[in-house]
Amino acid sequence: MKVVTVPAVGRLKKTLALTVLAGLMLTGCGGKQAVTQPTATATATAVSQTTETVVVPAVVTLTLDKATDQLEKLGFKVESVDTVKGKSIMVKKNWQVISQDPADGAQAARGSTVHLGVKNLDDVATEKAAAEKAAADKAAAEQAAAAKAAADKAAADKAAADQAAAAKAAADQAARDTAAKAAAEQAAAAQAAQKAAQAPAPAPAAVGGAIICSDGYVWPGTTRQGACSRHGGIAK
Repeated sequence: MKVVTVPAVGRLKKTLALTVLAGLMLTGCGGKQAVTQPTATATATAVSQTTETVVVPAVVTLTLDKATDQLEKLGFKVESVDTVKGKSIMVKKNWQVISQDPADGAQAARGSTVHLGVKNLDDVATEKAAAEKAAADKAAAEQAAAAKAAADKAAADKAAADQAAAAKAAADQAARDTAAKAAAEQAAAAQAAQKAAQAPAPAPAAVGGAIICSDGYVWPGTTRQGACSRHGGIAK
């Protein structure tokens, strides 16, 4: 064999090395792309899955059908249950919402579930009628109690007025009786005085044959002539 075959082997080795290097470069780029692609996909998925929140409206007191329509238009799911008697919900318009979770005004994710507690409208009507009757009965009882209290007060006031009038009449009568008695005593005294003034004075009794003058003076002598000359004369 000739020595000229050596350069051909060197070129072959060089060509093989370049081929391997190119393959490694291609493999590196492909690997990088393989790693980069899932990362970009995950980021896009995370962005697409970003949660959007919505304000939960107030639906308590609405019928279930209207509440459901309003919530679903905002992107919520609705779950309802009879929280009073546990009845099955057939016709939504026959039920009234009495509670909600989340509460109105709260922020909730679009697509999340709003839980509603409902009550049958027949039960609502029955309870309303019972409450109205209880309120009417209470008002009637209060009115009757007020009327009785007013009547009792009027009776008490009348009794007090009658008692006061009776006491005044008794006092007035007593005053009249006292005045009449005083007037009678005064009249009797005046009449007695007048009668006494008009009655002749009794002749004083002689004391041991002595002469008694009209003024009661006892004349010292026994001779009647001239006796009692300064004493109104001899008493008769």
